Amino acid sequence: MRIGRLFREGMTALMSNKTRTFLMALGTIVGIGALTVILFISAGTKREVAQKAERFGARAILIVPAHGKMSQAVGGKSAEAKLKMADAKAIADQIEGLEGISASTSRYSQPVKAGAVQTTTNVDAVEANWHFVWDWPVASGAPITQTDVDKLSRVCVLGTTPKVELFGDADPIGTEILIGNVWFKVKGVLASRGITGTGHDRDRRIVIPFSTGMRRLFNQQHISNIRVKVNADYDLDATARSIEALLYQRHNIDPAIESVFTVFSTNSLVKRFEGVSETVSRLLIALCGLSFLVGGLVLMNIMLISVAERKAEIGLRKALGAARRDILVQFLMEAVAVNGLGLVLGWCLGMLTAWIIARFTQIPVAPSVLSFVLGGVFSVGVALVFSLQPARRAANLDPVEAIR
Repeated sequence: MRIGRLFREGMTALMSNKTRTFLMALGTIVGIGALTVILFISAGTKREVAQKAERFGARAILIVPAHGKMSQAVGGKSAEAKLKMADAKAIADQIEGLEGISASTSRYSQPVKAGAVQTTTNVDAVEANWHFVWDWPVASGAPITQTDVDKLSRVCVLGTTPKVELFGDADPIGTEILIGNVWFKVKGVLASRGITGTGHDRDRRIVIPFSTGMRRLFNQQHISNIRVKVNADYDLDATARSIEALLYQRHNIDPAIESVFTVFSTNSLVKRFEGVSETVSRLLIALCGLSFLVGGLVLMNIMLISVAERKAEIGLRKALGAARRDILVQFLMEAVAVNGLGLVLGWCLGMLTAWIIARFTQIPVAPSVLSFVLGGVFSVGVALVFSLQPARRAANLDPVEAIR
């Protein structure tokens, strides 16, 4: 009963000066709003990293050339920084613990035509085990097979985007399409992978046999990437390092001089995104801490002013029998109530800002229960810490001197 009465009296005192109450709560509003946005973005980033890792593959390694040509190499000679089938074969022969390896060559924005309909799409020339190594099955029809590769077959598997653009809802299997200047028969449609967080359409691709692409369509010797699937009994990071060392050795390049190959693993991809996210989060949390500190100092100073202005009220209450503890609790509860108001408004501000970020930018955002828990802890903690000194000063006032 006493706590309830003290709370009502505190709220009455706060509502008598709404402007001052809002200024006291402003620091908490900003701090809680910023904290909510940070934790929502952090949760969104973690979710996106998990999705990227899932799309990339649980135990996968991807090798791509970092540059087109080397200007520096061991011995002072220029060296090509291009992947070739011999590199893929060396990895398969010399690296242990591989469940599968697949080389492929890609060309982007290639013209494709079916009847009178035309579009542009990425074209990947792949080996027969590409579907297994990339964990990318067909949704209908048949995948690329070893027979297709051996016979330089002019067959293809469509991604869902070119399938819809060229054929709509119709079944494309068995029909012919023109890729560049070469006719291909559609034998399957890939399962959909959707849009990445950066807006890249993974389904905008057509897959053709590796030999057909290299000899009849692209007319080149180098490859675009090598994908490896690692056995669960082997360390993924150690395998990635072994592959990287083998490639630099084969190309007679010192990695300390210049980096010409990029080796992605599932772990390195996750660590890269999490490292950036944690760095940004620490910076923003430090700014939140500064907001709470400033808000707490403002709260303390305004409460000290309030104590000075309410000396007569405090003296009268103590003269009528109010204990020192009652005065202390009342001022502490006033501070908690102010920060409670700031907490609610801060949550509203933070969620509105997070919605705007999610709606108009590509920054990932996801709800976070932690934002509500930490927000409540910080708001109450700031209120109690910074209001303790004003509350003690009010509780220690001499009633005679206060009334006088």
